[in-house]
Formats: sequence, structure tokens, C-alpha cells
Amino acid sequence: MSRILVVEDDPAILRGLADNLRYDSHEVLTASDGEAGYRLMRLERPDLIILDVMLPKLNGYELCRKVRSEGVTTPILMLTARSEEADRVQGLDLGASDYLTKPFYVRELLARVRAILRQQGESALETARMGEEVRRAFEVQQRLLPQHYPALATLDYAAFCQPARGVSGDYYDFLDLGARHLGLLLADVSGKGLPAALLTATLHAAFRAQARLCGHQCQELLAAINALLYESTDASRYATAFYAVFDDETGQLTYLNAGHPPPLLLRTGSRQKWSELAGATFPLGLFEELEPASASLALEPGDWLVVYSDGVTEAPDGKRRQFGRRRLLKVVQENSQGTAAEMCEAIRAALFRYSGGQPGQDDMTVIAARVRSGAAPEERR
Repeated sequence: MSRILVVEDDPAILRGLADNLRYDSHEVLTASDGEAGYRLMRLERPDLIILDVMLPKLNGYELCRKVRSEGVTTPILMLTARSEEADRVQGLDLGASDYLTKPFYVRELLARVRAILRQQGESALETARMGEEVRRAFEVQQRLLPQHYPALATLDYAAFCQPARGVSGDYYDFLDLGARHLGLLLADVSGKGLPAALLTATLHAAFRAQARLCGHQCQELLAAINALLYESTDASRYATAFYAVFDDETGQLTYLNAGHPPPLLLRTGSRQKWSELAGATFPLGLFEELEPASASLALEPGDWLVVYSDGVTEAPDGKRRQFGRRRLLKVVQENSQGTAAEMCEAIRAALFRYSGGQPGQDDMTVIAARVRSGAAPEERR
């Protein structure tokens, strides 16, 4: 049974509409002015609103504009004694779903009500179907993320990925390259939702297939991925990426930043010093060839590397102010004595507090890695 709100100031028309709608097996709520109709709409959440244009206190146009500006998507069928095209256009432009001119035939009104509700039901089914598809895509995507971390003696590392829309355009991975070398990857695909998630799956397969072949050569690996994306996607599809290879014996980090936000490097010797591993080449998939841009540096015990997607620094608070790089650096500095997993949790908690617990507008992904003194590696799951 559908719940219908009728807002009409003519008592006879209001009573006639209510009786006929109830006879047609609908639950009916009634109001005789715009303000009362607005209160009922907010309180009762009807499935359909039948709205007269000429109402006291708040006319139909004003009421329609008000509820649409508040994000209410309930279908609205407007009634009016005016027959001019401009009046109908105004109502439809303000968000009405349909329009009926007085005097009208009750059978036609009931038919239009059924049509609107049928369409709404079909939309709800489609939304539910899409929700199920997103849920399944999320499950698949979670299985693509690393299920275990290759054991290293000198590197403690962890990560998290928090999608904005159920599935993510961010992707991270830890690649066992043998000979005590580890590949660390964070990529951010253009776009959001399912299209971006499909491209992250392509990236996952490509990196996994090419990483062993390219060994420790960051430049060679990303050049191969760039060629794949360039050939198989259109110009609007690309990915920023930070990829690094860590040598567990020497502490050497070789990396390439392809248009990605610069990771933070925090040195924790006698005095904390920080720097950024800035971007040196274009995002993957934009151009046919990737310019040579790999670099390397030596990491010392206590050093932190924090790689993040732009959804982290661009996360807004209630006034649309961004979280920013400085706040991220402060969190890293304040938690530099903890483990990599604790660092990830500290960053996640800081983002949650800053946003007031509201869902993120963009995917947020972080890799945190800390160099420690040599120790027997332990397999972590």
C-alpha cells in the first residue's frame, strides 16, 4: 500500500481525492495549506505528493522548490486551475514529476498516480540491483588487496583503503620480488564507483603479471603499465601511481612517482626532518611513453615513509576545509614511535574526527612503512 500526501485548500476537492485514492487502495494523508503539507511531508515521508499550486501560507511552487532544495526526491504531481504552458513549465522546472490541469477526470488522475508509483517502484528495484552489484564488486575488490604481507627483517609496514562509494578507485599492493626485495604500490584511478573499480582490477592483474618480469626496475615496470593503459583506455582514463622497491638488506628505496601526491618521508634521527618524494613524471595512461624518472635513496632505522591518495589530504570538514598535508604530517610526527599498523589507525582516526564522522567524498588510502633494526622476519596475515 502506497502512502500519498494530498495538499489542497478546496475542501470538496480534497475530500473527493482522498476518498478515490483510498478506494484505489492507497493510504492518504491530507493538508489544506503549504506549511502543514511541508510538516507532514517531513514527518511522514510519503511515497507521492499531490500538490495544488494555489495554496495559503506556502504555495505549491514554493513548497516544491523548498523540498527539492533539501534533497527530497519524493515524486510530486501538481494540480492547478491554470492551463498556460509557462505555468506547467515552471512547475516541472522546479522538480514536479507530472502536471494535471483542473478540472480533471478522476480516472486520469488515478492512472497518473499508478504510473508514477510504478516508475518509482521500478527505480527502487534498479537501485537495489545496483546496490547488490556494488556489494559484490566490493567483495571482489577486497580479495584483490594483499591478503598477506611478505616477511621482511627491517621494514614494518601496513595499509588501509577506505572507499567513498562502496568500491574504490584506489588500489594498493605489496609485491614479493624475491631476494629480500619488496614492491610497494599505491595507485589512484581517475573517476569513481564501478568504472574506476574495473580499472583497478586491470591494474592489479597487470602489476602482478609484470612485477616479477621487471624485477627491481621501477622504470621498466611502470613503463609497461603505462603502455597497457594508453592502448586499452580512452584519454579520460588514467591512474596516478607511486611505486617503490625496498631492499631489505641495504635499506635502499628505489621509486618512481607518476603524478601521485608526494609521499612523506620522515627522518627520526637526533632531529625530526621531513621531505617529500615529489612527482617526476606524468600519470599512467596519458601519453604513449613514460619519461625516465626513477630515483633512489637510503633509508635508516626509524625513518617513516607514508604514501597516501589525494582523498586523504582533500578530506573536508563541515565547512569544506581540507584536511591538508600539514595535518597529515602532524599525525605522523605524533605517532612516529608506534608500529605501522598503529600509524594507519592514527591517521584513520584523525580523518574521522576531522570530518565529524561523515562519509568521505573521495577514496582514502594510506601505506605506512617504518624502517627498524634488523630482526628475524615474521610472516604477517
